[in-house]
Amino acid sequence: MFAALYSPSTPVAALVGVARAFTPRFEQVGPLVLLDASGLSRLFGTARELGEHLSEALNSRQEMPSRQEVPSRQEVPSRHEMQPRVAIASTQTAAALLALGRPGLTVVEPGKEAHALAPLGVSVLDAFELLGVETEPETRQKAEGTRQKADGGWNHPRHTHQASRGKRRVGENRQLDILTKWGIRTLGALAALPGPEVFERLGDRGVQWQAVARGEDARPMVPWVDEVPFEAALELEWPIEGLEPLSFVLARLLEPLSERLERADRGASVLLTSLRLTTKAVFTRTLQLPAPMRDPKTLRTLILLDLETHPPDAPIDTVRVLIEPTPGRVVQWTLLARAQPAVEQVSTLIARLTALMGHGHVGSPQLVDTWRPGAFEMKEFRVQSAELRTAGVLASELLTLNSSLRRFRFPVPARVVVTEGRPVRVQVERQGFSSGAILQAAGPWRTSGEWWEAGQAWDRDEWDVAMADGTIYRLVVERGVGQWFLEGVVD
Repeated sequence: MFAALYSPSTPVAALVGVARAFTPRFEQVGPLVLLDASGLSRLFGTARELGEHLSEALNSRQEMPSRQEVPSRQEVPSRHEMQPRVAIASTQTAAALLALGRPGLTVVEPGKEAHALAPLGVSVLDAFELLGVETEPETRQKAEGTRQKADGGWNHPRHTHQASRGKRRVGENRQLDILTKWGIRTLGALAALPGPEVFERLGDRGVQWQAVARGEDARPMVPWVDEVPFEAALELEWPIEGLEPLSFVLARLLEPLSERLERADRGASVLLTSLRLTTKAVFTRTLQLPAPMRDPKTLRTLILLDLETHPPDAPIDTVRVLIEPTPGRVVQWTLLARAQPAVEQVSTLIARLTALMGHGHVGSPQLVDTWRPGAFEMKEFRVQSAELRTAGVLASELLTLNSSLRRFRFPVPARVVVTEGRPVRVQVERQGFSSGAILQAAGPWRTSGEWWEAGQAWDRDEWDVAMADGTIYRLVVERGVGQWFLEGVVD
C-alpha cells in the first residue's frame, strides 16, 4: 500500500517533513512525495484513517499565496486547485495519478485501481511524466533539513531515476495531442485499447502510457536516504611531522568511520585526505579504490603509502578524512573455483609496490593501437573476474597454439654476416644464446612508422632464422644505422 502527498501551496520541504513524521520509507518525486504505507495500519488504523491523519498534517502546513505575490488576479489559483491532496492505493503509480488528478482525500481498495483511475483525464499522464524534473537543487537541499553540504558527496539512486525521465519538453505534448484527436480523453479509454494497436501507432511510449493508465508500477520505490557525510577531522594540539605519528591519528579517525560504514552497509569508494599544514596551506590527496572496502587498517595503510610517495612539505596541524560511500560488496565464492585474493590484500600490495617502484611502474601491461614493436602501456591492475577466467580457459582449449614468439624485454645486440642480402651467420656474446651458421632464414618483413613523432620513429627489417641446434630467433636490423638485434625466440 502506498500513499501520495501533493499540495501546490505547500513547499516540498514541508511535504518531506510530513512524510518523515509517518515513516522513514518515502521518496520525493518532484513536487510529489510517495510513502510506503505498509504496516502503518497498526499505528493509524485503516487506510482511510491514515489518509485523514496525512490530510490533517498537510492542512496544518498549507500556505495560500497572497495577491501581492502574483501579477494579476487571473493568475491566482483557486482554493479548489490549491487544496492538499492525499491518495492511497496498492500501487505507487495509481496513488500518484490520483493525487495529481483528484483534490482532497482518495482511498482506493486493492484491486479497484483501474476503476478509480478511469474517469481521470489523459492530461494527468503528462503531469505524471514530468514528475521529478521541475525540482531544483535548492529545493531538494531545503527539504533535507539540517543536512550539511559535503565535498565529494555521493549521488543517491533516486537522482538517477529522476534524471532518466528526460528533460522538460517545450510546447504541447504531441502524444497527448494525438490521443485527444482520437477521442481518447480519459485513462479508462486509453487502458481499454488493444495493446498491439497502441504499439503500432504510438510505439513504446504509448505502451508505457497505457501501463501507467492502468496503475501498473514500472519501477520500485527508492526510499529517501539522508546523505550524511562520512567525515572525520581532528585538530592537533601540536604539529606532527612524519608518517609514524600520523598513523596513530588516522587510526583514531578511520575506526569510527569504518563502524558507521558497516552499520549502513556501505563501503568506501573514494578516500579524500586533507591535511592543513603549519604554513596555512591545505594538502589534499584523493585515492580511488578499486572496490568498496571498509577495513580501517587497510584504509590507513593505503593513505600512508600514498603519502609516502607524495609527502607534505610542512608539519601538519589538522587531519581530515572524507569517505565517499557506495553499496557494500557482496562476495560469494563457488565450491568448484579457487578463491581469489581479497581486494584489500591486492590493493595494499599494489600500493606498496607503487611506493617502492614509483608511479606508473606498477600495473598490468596493455597493448597499444600501433604497429610499433614492443609498444605497451601500464594500466591499473585488477583481479580478473570468474567470467573472464572461464572464457579464457574455453578459448585456450579451442585454439591449438603451434608456436609463439617470446619477445625479449630488451633486445640483445648481435653481429650478423649477410651474404647477398640474407643473414647467413649470427654471433651473440651473451651467455645462453646460440651462435653459428644459420640453416634457414625467412624474410625480410619491413616495417616503419611514427616518423612524425620525435624519438618514436622506427624503420627496420625482421627475419626469422633457424640455428643448427633447432633454436629459432627473431632477428631485426635497424636500417638507418645497420645494427642487428635478437628480438625474441620462437617457442
